[in-house]
Amino acid sequence: MIKVNDEVIDFKRFNDGSLRLKYDLESSRQAIVTWLYDSDSEISDLYFLVKHLQAIYHLNLTLIMPYVANARMDRVKEKSECFTLKYFCEFINSLNFYSVRIFDPHSRVAPALLSNVEMEMPTHIIEGILNSHPYATLCFPDTGAQEKYSKLFNDDIYFAFGVKDREWTTQKIRSLQIMGAKHMIAGHDILLCDDILSRGSTIYLAAAQLKEMGANNIYVWVSHCENTVLGPHINGRSLLDYDLITKIYTTNSIYRSTHPKIEIVHTF
Repeated sequence: MIKVNDEVIDFKRFNDGSLRLKYDLESSRQAIVTWLYDSDSEISDLYFLVKHLQAIYHLNLTLIMPYVANARMDRVKEKSECFTLKYFCEFINSLNFYSVRIFDPHSRVAPALLSNVEMEMPTHIIEGILNSHPYATLCFPDTGAQEKYSKLFNDDIYFAFGVKDREWTTQKIRSLQIMGAKHMIAGHDILLCDDILSRGSTIYLAAAQLKEMGANNIYVWVSHCENTVLGPHINGRSLLDYDLITKIYTTNSIYRSTHPKIEIVHTF
């Protein structure tokens, strides 16, 4: 989904599939383009729209792109692998935005590759969720999330975190052990925090371990929730089919579905 000044753009097509775009910005003195990523197929739509706005209205454009696509491919190990994040960021940079606003990117490489970037982290959102569950214990599902988020909070906040045990050759997660503030698990609600949720296997392992340790309600915050979370990926069931998670809090950056256990608490 692509918007200009909060207006959703209707991208029409000719019979051959090529773009037929008509858009009048009227008398606006600025333009904010918001891209709520659905797929790479929107890249050409974004390109033509931005070039049109720049050619006709001569404005400095701001891009709000909360989800940075291709961040999973932020490095290559062999020459046959395509460095998609690098090329994606080069494409965004080529459009010469006045600023590019991103939200909690999955990779630290992304903001380094983007020009005129402004990065927002979800500190205030997580604090708000904790305030609504005042006795909840903050927990990170793995050491990557722990390293990323723990530094956002005061040193007097206790937290727990998961440590994965992987099979060396396949990198499959064999088990997950909760470390840190283990004394604040039993009898407590838990808020698990991470940047992206896909199929939910790590959250499942962490939540199952927390339940074994006596946790009460388990809530989840993820900055970006993929629609795949609703699919049957964990032993033929979805993460939310199990009696582990009470609620997932997220944004509308990439989530387009509805589920009674998923609540959008921040929109772009």
